[in-house]
Amino acid sequence: MNEITITGNLVNDPILRTVSTQVVAKFRIAHNHRYRDQQSGEWTDGGTTYIDVSCWRSLAENVGFSLGKGSAVIVTGRLRSKERTLEVAGSSEKRTFYEIEATTVGPDLSRGATQAVDLKREAAERQEQHAVDGALAALDPWAPREPQPV
Repeated sequence: MNEITITGNLVNDPILRTVSTQVVAKFRIAHNHRYRDQQSGEWTDGGTTYIDVSCWRSLAENVGFSLGKGSAVIVTGRLRSKERTLEVAGSSEKRTFYEIEATTVGPDLSRGATQAVDLKREAAERQEQHAVDGALAALDPWAPREPQPV
């Protein structure tokens, strides 16, 4: 299995589009390499790696709803590479680009706290309350009650 987990920050807002009937979200993350210099004991930046990420279906919708430019994330998925020939300074060069087809995307909690909201649960609770109100009204149609928003 070719699986990778990486942390980083979103370089741009996720871009959502529909391919056939499936929703896909694409975004790029930047992973900064930091290491401690053994001689000086200071932290040193060792460069930045940029990786494209694609997400499908409900993961894509949730990413589009939840994340934006600068969000600290942790991404797990399948790593794929693509070779492209680019024109650089008048000559052709082969470059390798990497993309992760994400199976999981979440906030990097080592960088801050967040709170998850289960939108399906809220909708199910409203629907359940509406059904209970309807059942109570059927049992005693003359009982006063407050109308509940649906």
